[in-house]
Amino acid sequence: MGSRFLEAFEEMRHQNPNRIAYFTSRAGQDQTLSYEQLGAHSDTLAFFLRSFAPKGLPVVVYGHKSPLMLTTFLACAKAGLPYAPVDVAYPVDRVSDILEQIGNPLVLAFADEPFPCNPSLAYDVVGKEAIESIIAGSGVPEQAWQVSGDDIFYLLFTSGSTGRPKGVQMPSRCVDSFMDYFQKLFPPCENPISFNRVPYTFDVSLFDIIAGLSQGYSLFALESECEQSLASTFDALAQSGLTAWVSTPSFVEMCLADPSFNSDLLPRLNTIVLCGEVFRNSTALKLIERFPTASVYNTYGPTETQAVTDILVTRELAEETNPLPVGYLNPEVRAVIRDLQTGEPLPEGEAGEVYLEGATVSLGYWKRPDLTEAAFTEHNSSSSSKIRCYKTGDKGYLDGEGRLFCLGRLDFQVKLNGFRVELGDVEQGIAQLPSIKEAVVLPVEKDGKVTHLAAHIMLADPDAPKDFKAAQNLKAQLKQTLPDYMIPKKIVFHDSFPLTVNGKIDRKAL
Repeated sequence: MGSRFLEAFEEMRHQNPNRIAYFTSRAGQDQTLSYEQLGAHSDTLAFFLRSFAPKGLPVVVYGHKSPLMLTTFLACAKAGLPYAPVDVAYPVDRVSDILEQIGNPLVLAFADEPFPCNPSLAYDVVGKEAIESIIAGSGVPEQAWQVSGDDIFYLLFTSGSTGRPKGVQMPSRCVDSFMDYFQKLFPPCENPISFNRVPYTFDVSLFDIIAGLSQGYSLFALESECEQSLASTFDALAQSGLTAWVSTPSFVEMCLADPSFNSDLLPRLNTIVLCGEVFRNSTALKLIERFPTASVYNTYGPTETQAVTDILVTRELAEETNPLPVGYLNPEVRAVIRDLQTGEPLPEGEAGEVYLEGATVSLGYWKRPDLTEAAFTEHNSSSSSKIRCYKTGDKGYLDGEGRLFCLGRLDFQVKLNGFRVELGDVEQGIAQLPSIKEAVVLPVEKDGKVTHLAAHIMLADPDAPKDFKAAQNLKAQLKQTLPDYMIPKKIVFHDSFPLTVNGKIDRKAL
């Protein structure tokens, strides 16, 4: 049996050949693909890849947002090859590292500038014009070529603010299972259109590629020039006709800073799906106020498992439950909360490390058996089938309703003056103050030792004072809820936070 996702896409192609599958904010026929064009172009490119690309190696797809990149992803799957997206925003050293880790892969380069790496690191580098020429030809792949089962569908290299990136291998069967689970967040409606804003190197971009394309959605992406300013972004959004929104909470917060980000700008918006970071109650309440007829969902899932939880965030939930739960689990995935010291399972309500097991857990890391062995395990189920399990490194707990709560990263724990401090706990304490819009707490080190904490603050009122007196006032308020050793020594005020290419808060830049 082949890829059920590809089968679902082909069914949409057959039913709605002229429906737009992908379009961008830049006008022009070359920036729009119908379902029939996307299917036919990926067929022809798959035929080429099957004969030209090195067998068994991922195809590196270098670029940003373009119809050719989406075409290539489907072409690789049809040719039985994994694809590995690499964004033009990556530093040259990082791109070179990825090529070295894969081992002389074929590179399809869709950037306007020349491919920046030493060509000896690649089997070959094929540029945009050559790919367009190939697509203009003919050739239909054999059904037997398709990825299926444990065949790797895609390879995503984790962004990782420090250290070497790791290539997460996601097999075809996991993509199919994710499609089954996540389609419910992309409801059928007239002319459904989803915001494909997230870079392809971030797993959140797959939400509407997998769940959306399998149900006939049109994906709308911003051209690079539109991403340079919020005004240009809003102009493009106003013309898009969006019905579904997918992004990180940080990107939504940036949009909410402008009062015009509301249902007048996006009158057709019926679904908002957020993932990748903490979704704060204050942000949820603003979204519900601005888009009163839209369903707002909080979701969660590491790159190694895809999204595994969801929950509809209502006004009642946002007002009464803080922090927000990340949701109920995919029926094919189980969360086990384990004690940090003993590894024993903990009862409901007790916080520990979150382990995820089930149908969407990755095969592990590309050519890194050491890291795979440290983070993944496998055990037999009651039916003797193998169940994959991933050790997330996230702290969390399950409540009596089966809702998962995430309390931040365990690697955000530091030792300060003999005390173990969870940075997430401090951030949560600050964020609960009514004057705070967003907070990030970071350790300050000297000679390898943490000397104090620094809190990076965005105020709810951008015109409020940002001086020494304001910082002292914040510290005094925090003493009502946090012990003295958890009070940040330094307060740094910001008008906005820097974001990574994936739309998350850039802690390394801070």
